[in-house]
Amino acid sequence: MQANGTHSFGARLRSLRLAKDLSQAQLARLVGRHQTAIGPYERDEYMPARDVVEKLAAILGASPEFLIFGRSAHRTSIPAIGRIAAAGMVIEHGHARPSPMLALRDEQLVGYEVDDGTMAPAYRLGQILLVAAISDERAERHLGRDVLAELQDGRILLRTLLPSRERGRFDLAANAAPTLRDVALGGVRRVWGALDRAAFAADDESKG
Repeated sequence: MQANGTHSFGARLRSLRLAKDLSQAQLARLVGRHQTAIGPYERDEYMPARDVVEKLAAILGASPEFLIFGRSAHRTSIPAIGRIAAAGMVIEHGHARPSPMLALRDEQLVGYEVDDGTMAPAYRLGQILLVAAISDERAERHLGRDVLAELQDGRILLRTLLPSRERGRFDLAANAAPTLRDVALGGVRRVWGALDRAAFAADDESKG
């Protein structure tokens, strides 16, 4: 059994399940288990068998390595070819200085397609939001940032997290919707950025 917390098997499983908008019973049916099986997994009462972990990973769009260890067997990297210097001046490394490779922590990210203008113009229709896969119960650490806010009634909303007048509660602001005030949250997942679809390889390219 693993320790409870945001870095446990159960926490990763729960976050990925919520990202897929699946109930515990639905996920259990998809992997051929009893409808009550997922709860103990998410509470880290015991680990499922390896074949069940592989089924869970396939359904949730993750790797077994991520679910078990919190890491992926493969990591995407991009070159850092320069820097933004004083006054916003772009300075490229050039051939004299090799470009370092930045390894993305892609096993800790999930994607959501933007299909609504609530947060426009910050995020445009069709963009893919890159969001933390694991929920952080300490919402106050993300004040002023865009998050997926997990409301206690089960809804999850894309909003900017702001302080509230009431202790332990928060305001949730949007660019094209009223601010929700004094909201109690179960957790938040930080939005790390957004990419246009052009930044992603097509399925046939990625397999080539």
